[in-house]
Amino acid sequence: MTKTDADTRRASLQRAERAAGEAFGWPETPVEAVRRSLLLNPTTIAAATAVTTVAATLTYFV
Repeated sequence: MTKTDADTRRASLQRAERAAGEAFGWPETPVEAVRRSLLLNPTTIAAATAVTTVAATLTYFV
């Protein structure tokens, strides 16, 4: 498969995915909005990991 074929296929799949999302009521979210999401923040992920570790440890000892 040539690079042109691969790019054409990728673009086609992206269009199909976008159309399916919009058909089910999930419009495409801009990349900037996703990057600013609180759940993708590294500090939030680290805090969630620490809380899960503490909870698992307490559950193990109880």
